[in-house]
Amino acid sequence: MDGGRKISRSKIELFIDCPRCFWLDVKHGIKRPEMVLAGNIGQVYDGILKGYFDKHRDDSTVPDPVAGKGFKLYPAKDKLKRWRSCIEYHHKDYGITYWGKIDDLLIDSENRIVPFDFKTTLKTFSPEGNILEKYKRQLEIYGYLLHKNGEAVSNVGALYVVEIVFTINFEKQENHKLILLEDLNYQKWDTLLEYIRDVYHSNDEPKASDSCKFCNRDKRILELNNSYMY
Repeated sequence: MDGGRKISRSKIELFIDCPRCFWLDVKHGIKRPEMVLAGNIGQVYDGILKGYFDKHRDDSTVPDPVAGKGFKLYPAKDKLKRWRSCIEYHHKDYGITYWGKIDDLLIDSENRIVPFDFKTTLKTFSPEGNILEKYKRQLEIYGYLLHKNGEAVSNVGALYVVEIVFTINFEKQENHKLILLEDLNYQKWDTLLEYIRDVYHSNDEPKASDSCKFCNRDKRILELNNSYMY
């Protein structure tokens, strides 16, 4: 691997979803087929929410949902601005830089950083099962990167959720809530990133996840092609 290899948080999540898809993407540039998305409403609201919390930060005020959980806004605006573009950690032994983009940060009562991410949904937000674990991993990776940058990080993360509902008369209603995710585990990521390094270095195609619809599709296509050959 060259010394400049960079692996983003989303690629780490891809590895967890399917090691084969990760290997094909990061090592060989073969990406999954692109999904047709319903829109970029999350991206639009991310910008709005960043502006909302930054306004409170500039005014030295704390929004009620944040204060109600006993938190304050992270005050170092220059650092936050930089980390919103890229927070990274270079692992010298692996020759890999792991990186991500943070939405925002809070501070707890012990002056530790609380990873804080925005979520926008067009349905009732009920984090459970796989989706809950995915959001928890996202906050853990941000916390891991912060820790590797020498920051004191809480084992609690926070999601600011905007639920957008349209009535039968096409009137838009919004519900806002702050959800805490506890028991974030940053230590496990050292081991997981070692697995990622090993898979990247390997010339052997890794086993696909049983639930990966993309790899299952590849398998079915190969089986179909073979059936026509014989």
